[in-house]
Amino acid sequence: MPVDVHVTVTIDPGGLPVLPDPDPGPRWWQRVRIGYNLGLLALSTPLSGPWSWVLAHVRDEESLAGAWVMALIPLAVLAVLDNARRAEAAGANPDMWGPKWRAAITRLLLWAAITATVLTLPITTLVYLMTGVRTS
Repeated sequence: MPVDVHVTVTIDPGGLPVLPDPDPGPRWWQRVRIGYNLGLLALSTPLSGPWSWVLAHVRDEESLAGAWVMALIPLAVLAVLDNARRAEAAGANPDMWGPKWRAAITRLLLWAAITATVLTLPITTLVYLMTGVRTS
C-alpha cells in the first residue's frame, strides 16, 4: 500500500525579527510653536535688561572674552534645562500644570539670556575685530 508523505520546508533567515521603523512624526520645524515662542520672547524683554547691563559692565570693565564666557555658560545651562523641562512636560499628565509652568519659565529665562547676549556682545565683538581695538 503506497504512503503519501508531505514535507514542509521553512527557511529561517536567522537573527532577531526586524520591526519596521516607527513613523517619525512631524519634523522639528513643523513642531515649533511660533506664537508661544514670540509671546515668551516679548515677556522676557524686561528680564533681559539687567542681564544685558551685567554683560556690558563686564565687557567694559574686565574683558570681552570674560563677558562672552559669562554669557555662554548660563546659556548652555538654560538650554539643557529647557530641553529637560520640555521632555518632562511632554511626558506628564495633560491635567498637570506644574511641568508646563516649569517648562514655560525655563524657556522665558532662556529667551531673556539669548536676548541680552545678542543685544550686548556680537556687535561690539565685530567692531573690536574689525578695528583692532583691545580692551585692557
